[in-house]
Amino acid sequence: MRLADRCARHMSERRKHTRETYNDSIEFVVLEETDDGLDRKHAHGTIVDVSSVGIGLQTHYALQEGHVVEWDDKHEKGKLHIALVKWSRKIEDFYRAGLLFI
Repeated sequence: MRLADRCARHMSERRKHTRETYNDSIEFVVLEETDDGLDRKHAHGTIVDVSSVGIGLQTHYALQEGHVVEWDDKHEKGKLHIALVKWSRKIEDFYRAGLLFI
């Protein structure tokens, strides 16, 4: 078994919630705390996987652990999603992040 396959298998065994591969564009707002309050930064990216408790996101925006992200549901008008960035890693020229719904 290849190393990449063993790592993926190990990660899936550690997860409490099953993730499904997904591929959809997303426009979102990042809420960043500043000395003057909250700053709202508009950004976009791609949802790469989903679970019942969160999403995996790929974006050029430099997401950081602890950021709060919000976006409107494309499929259910009037529904707002809010999530906490649990982890983020820079991979070449983009960021890959895990978001937990709150």
